Amino acid sequence: MSERATLIILAGGESKRMGCPKHLLPTAPGMTLIEHLHRHLSSLFTETLVVGNDPGLQRMGVRTVKDLYPLRCPLVGIYSGLCAARTDLTFVVACDMPFVKPRLVRHLLFIAAEVDAAVPIVNGYYEPLCTVYRKSAIPVIQESLDLGTLKVTGIYEYLRVREVSERIVRQIDPELSSFVNLNTPRELKLLSGL
Repeated sequence: MSERATLIILAGGESKRMGCPKHLLPTAPGMTLIEHLHRHLSSLFTETLVVGNDPGLQRMGVRTVKDLYPLRCPLVGIYSGLCAARTDLTFVVACDMPFVKPRLVRHLLFIAAEVDAAVPIVNGYYEPLCTVYRKSAIPVIQESLDLGTLKVTGIYEYLRVREVSERIVRQIDPELSSFVNLNTPRELKLLSGL
């Protein structure tokens, strides 16, 4: 990848089903879920940002960004991360997606030339929290937030989007493990494979 890019990890969810903040879940002795993602993916990027309002995030030693809107939704996190990023190109991932394949991330970054977003499609749906965004998406996201339209995929009709079909995604990640997210204590057992 020749273009510089920022890794944006979203850590702002309420974690109601998990019962505790997901970004603090342990993946190995002394390591949290966010620290795992940072370690797993940061070599692809010139900087890493963690977006969330938990004061404990600052202990990680990476740059943290607070939400710029008083709304709890992923679109606010994406917007806040894009505004803070030092690069035009970014990759956004949710903190509860620990199995993202670096090869998939490289592919998304590579194909993102001349578009506002490069978005995988899995099972017929966009995967907006495993997506490349450019700063050029900021005005559209801001307008959406100002209008109270909070669905991330709702912005795509106003952006230049490069869709990545499931067929292409499966060539890189046959089991689609990049899109597994952890929502319940039972799903935490998946972490034992990290």
